[in-house]
Amino acid sequence: MAERKIEGLWDCKYCGCTGIGGLTKECPQCGHPQDADTKFYMPGTVRYLDEETADKYGKGADWTCAYCNTLNRYNETQCKGCGASRSESSGSYHDNQRRMDPRQAVREPVREEPRASRQPQQSSGGGKKAGIVFGIIAAIIVVALIAVFAPRKAATLVDAKYWSRSIEVEAYTTVEESDWSVPYGGRVTSTTQEIQYYEEVLDHYEDVQVQRSRQVQDGYDTEIEYVDNGDGTFTEVEHQIPRYTTEYYYEWESRPVYISVPVYGTYYYYDIDRWLYDRTEKASGTDDTPYWPAVNLASNEREGDRQESYSVTFRTDKDKLYNAYVPEEIWNGLKTGDGVELTVSGGKVTKINDYEFR
Repeated sequence: MAERKIEGLWDCKYCGCTGIGGLTKECPQCGHPQDADTKFYMPGTVRYLDEETADKYGKGADWTCAYCNTLNRYNETQCKGCGASRSESSGSYHDNQRRMDPRQAVREPVREEPRASRQPQQSSGGGKKAGIVFGIIAAIIVVALIAVFAPRKAATLVDAKYWSRSIEVEAYTTVEESDWSVPYGGRVTSTTQEIQYYEEVLDHYEDVQVQRSRQVQDGYDTEIEYVDNGDGTFTEVEHQIPRYTTEYYYEWESRPVYISVPVYGTYYYYDIDRWLYDRTEKASGTDDTPYWPAVNLASNEREGDRQESYSVTFRTDKDKLYNAYVPEEIWNGLKTGDGVELTVSGGKVTKINDYEFR
């Protein structure tokens, strides 16, 4: 199929005239000729040149006069603007495009892109009202949270003190255990042969039908591009792009089949002596002299972990009570009836005088 050519358009930067035919070398409004800054572009509606006219174009890009910047036909040897001879310093139309945009190729395809129309968005009065209501509710919630969790100071008296201490007692006891191995100190009482794990063993192969897919050419799609000839015209070029479709088919495949075979091992039952929790001895009080509980140990017993806690109850002048667990050194420094300044946030004590909880 013969190549078809289309007349492009250009805009005059001197008077603002737009959509001038590419074969019109001077602006019809101000008379200024095409120059090195001229950029041809495709029209919105494609109209092909007749065969006689088309035969004269697309044979070479226009060239720029090095003296007056005028664009001249590819086959002209002298500038039609100033009469200067064409020289090696006279760049082509495509050289000019690379100068203005280095990303431009010599024969850059120009594609027509559809322009998406934007519809104005309509505002909704109801939506605005709902937004205002939501904003008011959110503000009320924020204020309430601030009122609850914002730190505030309270003058109080130490109303009561409480302490508790405990010691765990462990006993060295013989216990029955079982496992696949015997730990140090274990005394075996009996053994059995039991399934320890299963091993996957190849049993046989079987043929199965498997669905597979492949891409098969299903013809061609025609893609059209427009090549800027650099002389006010564009050449329509058709490309045949292979089109593929997915084809499904079945084939036989040999797959291994495994069976689970039990593997037996010796399972041990044994006695062993271990330190185990037996009891907790506790002591507590409201006096200022905490002590550890007395522990009477048998020959097979020992002391385990020790735990202690110290708490203080504070009372405001309006009989509001606050309770806080504190380190022993802070607890020792507080006496019943002492005046204490608390910092409270969210109903919890966060600071006692200069001591701040971490």
